[in-house]
Amino acid sequence: MSRKIVSVIMLMLLLSGCIMQTPLETAQPVIEEEVEIIPTEVADSSSEMPAEPLEEPAVVEVPEGMVLIPATEYMMGCDPEHNNGYACPSDELPQHMVSLSAFAIDVYEVTNVQYAECVAADGCSAPIATASQARVDYYQNPEYANFPMINVKWEQAQAYCTWAGKRLPTEAEWELAARGANPGAYAWGDDDPDCSKANIYHDPSMSACVGDTVAVGSYPAGASEFGLMDMTGNVWEWVADSYIEDFYSVSPTENPLAEEANQLRTVRGGGWASNWLAVRVTSRAYDLSFYSGLDLGFRCAMDGGQ
Repeated sequence: MSRKIVSVIMLMLLLSGCIMQTPLETAQPVIEEEVEIIPTEVADSSSEMPAEPLEEPAVVEVPEGMVLIPATEYMMGCDPEHNNGYACPSDELPQHMVSLSAFAIDVYEVTNVQYAECVAADGCSAPIATASQARVDYYQNPEYANFPMINVKWEQAQAYCTWAGKRLPTEAEWELAARGANPGAYAWGDDDPDCSKANIYHDPSMSACVGDTVAVGSYPAGASEFGLMDMTGNVWEWVADSYIEDFYSVSPTENPLAEEANQLRTVRGGGWASNWLAVRVTSRAYDLSFYSGLDLGFRCAMDGGQ
């Protein structure tokens, strides 16, 4: 069942006063080596042209743990020539030119230890749930300090980024950061996903690679062109935008941000239980803003690298 259908069902259940979350099916975990991280108008399909910087980026000081993405124009949305043979979902069409100002974005997903610092400083509220799929003491256990923060609502993710002097990335920023200057189905390009590139559900074997989160940055072979880690898999990531199914048909050209008075917020990137279709860099899904899940986290961005 897709995240979109689940979100609608959850909303119906909420209105009837009887929401219940069902844990995801657990696959046999595979132990991954931890990586120590220091906290801190409609276009045609001829989109083979790479994204082109609009100007030479100014020399700016980028905070540790972030990467500067220069001001850029690129074709956003699903490219059928770079989609691993899948048909393009309607909400990823049409492809359209987007112009983005320079921004910086976190190399890694926000971790348990980073979020805990915000809670200790009264900048964030503690998560309601502290377990992961297979670990009862996930949030508090130092063994998982550098694993992605999960079980956070959209408002909690936004609060953390604000406390850190940052913000959630927009959908357009997230997609550019994930795919780089050239079109590709996944963060690393068009090659099929496998368990050496990302923490996902492995379609050919019909099983999860790990069955839970892994330490951020555990898959250097799956890094994006900009050097960002886990843009494919590990956890879904909240972005700033409301989810509007046909937004690409009406999207502004410059620095688009979907804002609508609904409770649906867009999530990107796929998670440890997501199949090959869901983890494509153009894949769009959504959850209710007050939902928190075992495979849902976030990373932060900021304007211009300042």
